Amino acid sequence: MTTQSFNLTTEKWIPVIDRDFQMQELSLIELFKQWESLREIRGDNPPTTLALYRFLLAIMHQAYQGPRDTDHWNDIFQDNARKVIDYLQSKQDRFDLLDSSRPFMQDTALTLEKAVPVYAIHTMSTSEVFSHEHEWSGYSISLAEAARLLVRLQGVDITSLRAFYVGQDSGNRSAVNTPTINAANVLLRGKSLKETLMLNLMQYSPENEIPSAVSGEDLPTWETETGYSGQPKKEIPKGYIHYLTFPWRRLRLFLEVAEMGRVKQLAITMGNSLPDNVEARQWECGIAYREGKPVRLSLHRQLWRDADSFLLTADKQTRPRIVDWLAELRSEEMISDTVVFEILGMSADQAKPLGWSSVRFSAPIQFVTDLELAQSLKSAIAIAESHQQIFRSFKGSPYFSMAEVLKNGEPEKLANALDGESRYWADLDRAFPELLYALPQDSQTGSDGITRYGSKTLPAWTQTVQTAARQAFTESIESIRNYQARAAALQTLEQKLADLRLSPAERKAQNQKATKKNQRKEQAVSKQETKS
Repeated sequence: MTTQSFNLTTEKWIPVIDRDFQMQELSLIELFKQWESLREIRGDNPPTTLALYRFLLAIMHQAYQGPRDTDHWNDIFQDNARKVIDYLQSKQDRFDLLDSSRPFMQDTALTLEKAVPVYAIHTMSTSEVFSHEHEWSGYSISLAEAARLLVRLQGVDITSLRAFYVGQDSGNRSAVNTPTINAANVLLRGKSLKETLMLNLMQYSPENEIPSAVSGEDLPTWETETGYSGQPKKEIPKGYIHYLTFPWRRLRLFLEVAEMGRVKQLAITMGNSLPDNVEARQWECGIAYREGKPVRLSLHRQLWRDADSFLLTADKQTRPRIVDWLAELRSEEMISDTVVFEILGMSADQAKPLGWSSVRFSAPIQFVTDLELAQSLKSAIAIAESHQQIFRSFKGSPYFSMAEVLKNGEPEKLANALDGESRYWADLDRAFPELLYALPQDSQTGSDGITRYGSKTLPAWTQTVQTAARQAFTESIESIRNYQARAAALQTLEQKLADLRLSPAERKAQNQKATKKNQRKEQAVSKQETKS
């Protein structure tokens, strides 16, 4: 009887884009042999792409046990994946998808009774939004697709109610969100796959507790004694490598008997999870945090509005630690002048997937290394954010003024229907890249030796923002035929724009003047009441 095998080190399963923009699938060993001539990994969807990159980075960290510092990072770059290939060849038995005793990323204790049709998992949900398959469609996936699915489920998966684990018939069976869900996951992009992987290869120095403390032996889960099997439990990762390969799920593939080489069903239960009150932040290196919480992935909000979160660590916000490491590499002149960010992931409302996203933006590397420059960018974004109040429906807003004249008692619905804000952000989408490259050129060094940015660019940006707000609002009310209502709205608009043009010092002085005026009025009323 022939032993079935699908070894990920030698079988083709990782989708890549080559130098000629052609897509092909490669084995792990082929990928690392050719990584200089490949452009990128292109998974079935952004969550799968993210999971594949994290998986490959775990392999590299384990093979090199580093990079311990910038010199070691450079040594790894020069080694050109030779140690990775040696590692994969020496551990081939741990990467066989169909191994009878220890199949890759699977638990042999799971039986067919625990399985669900693979389409419900492979297409992300039983929701018609994500899947147009059903139990009679005969849907199945190849072994290459199945391998990618396992990696994705262990790396990027939403909370859901799963089957009970073997021997369990009561209690909790809800699989938790992996930390990558709903987060804006940062991937630094290079010109080749080699550069991309190297840019995201975080400093790894366990003796210095970088990027995290290590307890016991920090191994990828496929090398541990239990692997991806056993009773689900709450567990603290042993270290960064263990975290990157953490067994969040218990999984097992079931091949179609009539059609060998195809997978039609998959058993899935909850896996391990972090103990209560233990946060993934101490291991996570690719996520920015604001007020202690991950910067969320938004399907409807422009990425550049959070750009400062990825570039700047300041009050109540922390950029991804991989960006800190990038700054250190840049100080050693190992990085080019431009950095490309890809923000990807999956958004979900509890067990309901909402969508996935992959967006890129580039910026001069100076934003990563110069705090004052990054702070000026934060100020520019704040200017744009402050002007969104133009499109709100509160009392005193332009839309509210219009609703009053129209005798429309629902200004919020009116504002939502006219939707000037969408036009506003679309206009700024086109202007923001110019700002990114203009700010570094607009610098002045003061007598204190500190270089500050934006003395000319920020006022010009304010004018750009005001023009965009005025034009977007004006276009949004063109359909209103009541000219008095339009005139009232435009008058209020200009008042709001004038107020937003004030500097903080001017606004403070104006508020103080208004306060004194109100106090005089109150005193006059009080005197009149006393005389009466």
